[in-house]
Amino acid sequence: MQENDQQNEAAQRFKPRRLSGFFVIALVVFGLIVFSYKPTIARVHCDEAILSTNPKVIMLSTRWCPYCYEARRYLTENNISYCEYDIERSEQGEKLFNEVNGQAIPVLIVDKYMMSGFDESRLKQLLITAGESS
Repeated sequence: MQENDQQNEAAQRFKPRRLSGFFVIALVVFGLIVFSYKPTIARVHCDEAILSTNPKVIMLSTRWCPYCYEARRYLTENNISYCEYDIERSEQGEKLFNEVNGQAIPVLIVDKYMMSGFDESRLKQLLITAGESS
């Protein structure tokens, strides 16, 4: 009888915690959602109306590219007029990407200058250089 009591007591002490695994997984998923959140930044597609305003920058991009997102964020936050072509969804964008022999995205075209990839300091310098030559 004592042996059964000891076994019952041991079983109650080492009761598996089934919900703790669920909470750990839920916490990890929640953390991933919170830390990967990026606010949506409206894309300015190049069309005749936008191009008639002579935007400072023309960007060749894709919707999934994180560097394109950063370039879009920088241009928007600094009130730099721009428009973009999605090289995967726009025939004109794909054609322009091939014409400039694009090797990486985004491709940023400022006046007669071009930059592949996104680097904030390089873009600042490119905008200064383009402004001086105008």
